[in-house]
Amino acid sequence: MATIPKVLIKKASTTTDIFATYEMRVVEFPTIIYGKPKNIATRTYFDQNGDYEYIPATIYYESAEFTIRFAYKGAKDSANAKIATFLAYLSGAELTIYSEFVKLGRQKCRVSDAVEPIRFYRDGKKDLVEFSVKFKTNDPNTNVTLTI
Repeated sequence: MATIPKVLIKKASTTTDIFATYEMRVVEFPTIIYGKPKNIATRTYFDQNGDYEYIPATIYYESAEFTIRFAYKGAKDSANAKIATFLAYLSGAELTIYSEFVKLGRQKCRVSDAVEPIRFYRDGKKDLVEFSVKFKTNDPNTNVTLTI
């Protein structure tokens, strides 16, 4: 049986495997390779090709937003409580997020937007909910690795 790659989230000094703790699977994890530079002085002349740019010795980068799609599958009528507990865990603190599958992690993250439900399925035996959460990272360039 194949092992599910872990998505680990560190809040304060505690690292959590979100599947083992909250039964949340990650459906889509973005690959933020590098942030967008900010404060690059540019001057354009209409009678010349391209731009004249001043590139400073130290370049600073804008924060970046990214969306992670999660899914929960569990017992009938359990999704609402499980998702609420998971979202409470994510809220109100700085996070570090790492995906073992993508081998990519970002630090200085926080939840930046409301949850967007994508799919909700409930029959007589189980719940299946897919939703997305938008995060903001204030360090879009540093790749971090987490382990448990």
